[in-house]
Amino acid sequence: MLTVINAEEDIVYFMDPLKRRLITGEWKNIVDNGIKIYNAHVKRQGRKTTTWKNCVGIPEQRTDKECGYFIMRYMKDIAEDKNLDFFIKWERRGNAAYTQHHIDAVRTEWEKFVVKRYM
Repeated sequence: MLTVINAEEDIVYFMDPLKRRLITGEWKNIVDNGIKIYNAHVKRQGRKTTTWKNCVGIPEQRTDKECGYFIMRYMKDIAEDKNLDFFIKWERRGNAAYTQHHIDAVRTEWEKFVVKRYM
């Protein structure tokens, strides 16, 4: 599960690669409380209620073994999105999918980083 917070707009984007979890319960409370603490820290008062947006159109993970790679791939796509239009792309259900090549690219980048940094 990946949560992206836009503190300026009071928007939280929620991504679950297995598409099993809903935006409710303990995680929502933790994030909402974190935003309240942040707003108090930067002395923002009278803020509106945080809007939660579920990115239902994200590529879905088919197995229960690749969650980390999917989350890293979402982060890569978001970081490379210069206009931060990722929500527009993933707002609606569709048939977006990552190929094995997409997942292998993340694995390769991670392997290169670890080898360069720690070996």
